[in-house]
Amino acid sequence: MREIGFLKVSSFLALATFCLSTVFAGISFAEEISECPKDEQWMECRAAQGDVLAIYVVARDAYDLAHAQVKEGGLADFTEALMMGRELVDMEERNGGRLLKMIHLQLSWGHHIDRDQALAWLKEDRDQRNLDYLPVLINRLAPGHTQ
Repeated sequence: MREIGFLKVSSFLALATFCLSTVFAGISFAEEISECPKDEQWMECRAAQGDVLAIYVVARDAYDLAHAQVKEGGLADFTEALMMGRELVDMEERNGGRLLKMIHLQLSWGHHIDRDQALAWLKEDRDQRNLDYLPVLINRLAPGHTQ
């Protein structure tokens, strides 16, 4: 019977510790979220704080904006989308790889405002990331380029 009483006390202490840690973790999380004002910049604020989903949303918005400019018949600046896409891939976010590939395709088709910069970015990603499709895209952008 004595052991059962000990188990009840230790279970109570474990439960109390869990509850306190959950409450304090919730408070710090709420404080972190409250640092971002609830306005049109909220998602960018969350992305700057490292929220993976927010980074993806902001990166995808940047890509969509640049892609819309391309559809209108012009060139676009894919810099922001590329940098955030790289960040997502480095964080091993599964959709980040898809987004980065979409950006790489746009770069290889010559849709970025600076063709030389686009080629340098593709080569950089070939050297720093294990992406098997990049040599083909580099050759598409720079015909005669040797690997």
